[in-house]
Amino acid sequence: MSYMKYNPTWSLEQFREFDGEGKILKPHGFPDYDSSVDWCGPADNPKLASMIPDAIMGVSVSVAGYRHDLHYAMGKKMRPKWCRLQYVWRLCGDQRFRADLMSLIKASDLNAADMKLAKRFAKMYYWSVRCGGWKHCTRKNT
Repeated sequence: MSYMKYNPTWSLEQFREFDGEGKILKPHGFPDYDSSVDWCGPADNPKLASMIPDAIMGVSVSVAGYRHDLHYAMGKKMRPKWCRLQYVWRLCGDQRFRADLMSLIKASDLNAADMKLAKRFAKMYYWSVRCGGWKHCTRKNT
């Protein structure tokens, strides 16, 4: 089987398809997606992770958290050449996270008022990750 380097430009649907088929090259030891795992929040700080929701207005955002964790775990050699710089890589991952949140919310069956509120929460979620995620994004050359 040939593996592909993870690409932050993939849509959430493309990512799910490639990941489901096991086509994405992942860092050694990085787990497969499991919907029963809380992927939202830092794994090294359970107290903080328990405060960070894995659903927005009842819409699970677990797969967005998993993809974001995978993105942050990629070492420089596993990144596409066009975005190997640390700042650019982290920015791409955070913006992809926001796009995935919005995609999941738009695909939900929320009514118009709840969807509007969910999108506001998603924007706050993005900014929280943007402000606090820097210490979790790997800088390794592997």
